[in-house]
Amino acid sequence: MNVQKITAKLFTDAPADPSLDPFLTIFGRWRHDEKHPSGWVDLADYAHVPKGPGIMLVGQRGNLAMDMADPGPGILYSNKKDLEGTIEDRILETFTRCTELARELIAQPEYPAAFKPRAGFWELAFNDRLDLPNTEPTDRLLRPAVDRALDELLGAGSYMIIRQSDSARRYGFIIHCSAVDCLDSLSAKLVYTAG
Repeated sequence: MNVQKITAKLFTDAPADPSLDPFLTIFGRWRHDEKHPSGWVDLADYAHVPKGPGIMLVGQRGNLAMDMADPGPGILYSNKKDLEGTIEDRILETFTRCTELARELIAQPEYPAAFKPRAGFWELAFNDRLDLPNTEPTDRLLRPAVDRALDELLGAGSYMIIRQSDSARRYGFIIHCSAVDCLDSLSAKLVYTAG
């Protein structure tokens, strides 16, 4: 099965009435980086939509957003293509891409301190409702790979995972790992895992 549309969202803190203008500035600058592997092609401003997609940088390989949608604000990476290997490998690669972009984003001088990353809180979803609906057969197919990937990344028994229960929504999970207290430690694990 050629699973490509995997999303990872790193939850962040956010003020009650946040301004997303700093992300427009950062993503506007990044959009012109023609050598970036994501192949940035467009910038979309959805800041006016309550609990919406926020500010999105659109790429050929994947999209990056400061996403304000439920279940909470966060840095969202949505993969589109170029994942290889097992489903487990593809999940880990999606986390790698999200983490690398999140670290780069947070390092920008305009990044607002109020959007502090919560490195132990993630959302993982499969953005393909036609081939991978949120059903029990999909869960039986993908859950072993999800568990193996998270065990390798976070350590077996060190995290809680809650499956999205609404069948009208994408197949996915909320993940909480108290053992991962900063983005650098997770990034180091991903570099090791990817190697």
